[in-house]
Amino acid sequence: MPLPGVGRRDVVRGLGIGALMAIVAPAALRAALRPGDLARAPAGRFLTDTELTTLRAITGRLLPGPPEDPDPGAIEAGCAEAIDALLAAFSFDPPLIHAGGPFSDRAGARRDDMARFVPLDALAELGWRIRIEGSQGRPERSFAGEVVGLQQRYRDGLASLHGIAGAAPDQQDAMLRAPGAVDFVSLVLGDTLDVMYGPPEYGGNRGLVGWSATGWPGDVQPRGYTPQQVEELDPLTPPSGVLDAATARDALARYIPGTTLVDPPDEP
Repeated sequence: MPLPGVGRRDVVRGLGIGALMAIVAPAALRAALRPGDLARAPAGRFLTDTELTTLRAITGRLLPGPPEDPDPGAIEAGCAEAIDALLAAFSFDPPLIHAGGPFSDRAGARRDDMARFVPLDALAELGWRIRIEGSQGRPERSFAGEVVGLQQRYRDGLASLHGIAGAAPDQQDAMLRAPGAVDFVSLVLGDTLDVMYGPPEYGGNRGLVGWSATGWPGDVQPRGYTPQQVEELDPLTPPSGVLDAATARDALARYIPGTTLVDPPDEP
């Protein structure tokens, strides 16, 4: 549960993603592009129905929506489906890895160029296949050692948390905080944040709920900003200003179970 008066929207808007990354363990906020506008696609591109149900429950507990949080959460944003799209990226041609450009159709462009994914060159494909599918003992993928891919990590992690979908919220929190689940929960949290607040072409942020809840207008090219918008402060900026790190840490620890927080540096 959030601290009284401090919700996810306040933390993300007040602290900012940049500062958020400074206080959350790096493993929980890995910077990477995420694929696919799959709003019209069937669920379970890689995951089974049971696995996808489990993943929805996990993401929904990490970033809850109504009634626990007034803003839409991971379920409403389609975060589990977007993660499933990443795991199935190479079942599409071109793979759902890098959205195109230069513009979406959200700000005056005639078409959504970002929905046209970019073909990968040989090295990029190899790197992404190692990351997603793992090295699988293949010599061409094992030059830096064996790698367990995201597909296997998700499959194993979801199996270990089987049953969370039918558990009560306090039981779900306990399952997510269990020492054996920390690494997997951190992985899911990082991917959930990516797709919750990333461009919808990558599969999450459905209906732009991640952007609207935080007051961010999204991509505005080619229309751009007016001089007045550039010069004036954002009217949605919290009146209290930027949240201090301690308040943000407390709120994060309460509404994102299992978050591993980095200890602040000692004062000189």
